[in-house]
Amino acid sequence: MEDINKFYINDNWKNIAKSHTAFCILGGPSVNKVKNLKKIIKNNFTITVNNNLRLFPNIDLYITGDNSITREYFEEKEFCLYKFDGGKLLKTQSAFNYSKPTWIKGKRNLLLQNPNLIKIIGCNEFPIYNYSFTTGQLSTHHGEEYCKITPNTYLCVEYRNEQGESWPILSPSIEETITNYGVNPLKFYPGGNISSLVFQILHYMGFSKLIVIGYGDKGESSGYNKPTQFTWSQEEIHSAVTHNNVWGDKLKYLHGSEIIQEYCDFKQASYDELETTPLKKNQLINKLLKING
Repeated sequence: MEDINKFYINDNWKNIAKSHTAFCILGGPSVNKVKNLKKIIKNNFTITVNNNLRLFPNIDLYITGDNSITREYFEEKEFCLYKFDGGKLLKTQSAFNYSKPTWIKGKRNLLLQNPNLIKIIGCNEFPIYNYSFTTGQLSTHHGEEYCKITPNTYLCVEYRNEQGESWPILSPSIEETITNYGVNPLKFYPGGNISSLVFQILHYMGFSKLIVIGYGDKGESSGYNKPTQFTWSQEEIHSAVTHNNVWGDKLKYLHGSEIIQEYCDFKQASYDELETTPLKKNQLINKLLKING
């Protein structure tokens, strides 16, 4: 039987990206302000998330933490999801409403276009019964199934408490989430959106600098199936302040991030801080492709 432990981010990932710069493309409209974006992607180790893969297929690391989006990109054939209309799915009980199903065509071919693409899925250990609904995260055992059939795919776990709730969340007022920020890939803290998972993964990998675009912008997000006016919740604002406190000047925005700047002293990066050749990026990709020997 295949050793499933190799599918999880482990000690081999710790500080593997020390002295490297990461360029992260999230879903906000400031992406459209970037000069020479294709060149930046070519020369820098680039991360994107969720549905952004359709827009930026030539990136180096793809991260998703959403059940329905993960299934869309890791399934090969058409499949069915029931629309989740609200409620709760906890470890031992549930109370929720759902409506008619939607058929979705799998887009696994996009993941396979680049044989060197590293893929990370943020999973939950429970509940496991959201698999057929448009809510929550992929369960770990389904993640393991995808790792078996999709090369260079790895898993981390977003923490839930004993009741199955996403708590505690990243917050500058919850010391545990600061002290243990990005420390344990099997216990990354929730923060309301995909950026919290991404930033903790990259922190664990030890990147010396993270330059982000499309993060905390005012305007429509492209991270969904259709452009969406994204409103930030209190949980997401708390997590944004926590990211800024932990990373300090090592995390900067290139354009946009108007919402984040309202709540903390978020520094702007210059184009000079980005890599101008793919040398270091290729070195890191080679390390990741051989991560487990």
